[in-house]
Amino acid sequence: MSDLFEVLEGEYSNNEQVWQRALDGEHPLAKQHWTWSVTSGRSLSLSVTQGQSPSAPQFIFEFGLTHEGARSEVRFMDGTSTRCAYAWSKSAEGFEGRLEEDASCAEPLPTLWRIDGEFLTITPAGASGEGEATRLRARRVSYYKGWIALPRQSIDERAADDDYLFLSDLRAHDEGFITPILDQGQPTGYAVELARLTYQNTGIAVLKLGIIEEATGETLAYSWANPGAALIGINLRWVQCGFTSLSQKH
Repeated sequence: MSDLFEVLEGEYSNNEQVWQRALDGEHPLAKQHWTWSVTSGRSLSLSVTQGQSPSAPQFIFEFGLTHEGARSEVRFMDGTSTRCAYAWSKSAEGFEGRLEEDASCAEPLPTLWRIDGEFLTITPAGASGEGEATRLRARRVSYYKGWIALPRQSIDERAADDDYLFLSDLRAHDEGFITPILDQGQPTGYAVELARLTYQNTGIAVLKLGIIEEATGETLAYSWANPGAALIGINLRWVQCGFTSLSQKH
């Protein structure tokens, strides 16, 4: 079980899948965030939420060993039953957890989990078959710390040349995390996004740092680096920012 826990523990987001489907004009997907946390030598907690950040844990997976691998019974955080259990086994890529045939799970628990160390692939309950079109594909997130500097003349032409808005000790992950640029809690109209994306024309995966106009959602400018880069930044004079990786694990 320790191998399974080590591979599964972490946060995952399907941001790139959401972005790609929108780019292809397909039926939109909700952006979701899954967080697995080890709570003991035999259990993991799970939170499932929409958006870009984790929520409080909703489920506890209690694991036990079987002849075939491992089995987990799932309970709500208050200890009540979900009538749900999974059989876990090793696969060529990592591990998979398959819903037991007589189980009936609470939403949003799926019929199948697959984990390979980087991607969490999820077959939702009620999906027709296990084809790629029905699966949710979520990648392990990595966190960055950062700063943003914005001359106040960018938002108020009456401001002095040396009057800067400076935000520090920011924390963002690399799966489409959007940080609004706030001035004493008030919106400036701009935001910064970190996102791992694969461009269609080249097939090249990048870590993108974008400056967003909040009113339109348009990316006004961006820079990029390799996925997992230790450092990424941009200097447009009217806005500057930089982010440094907090972890090299992917």
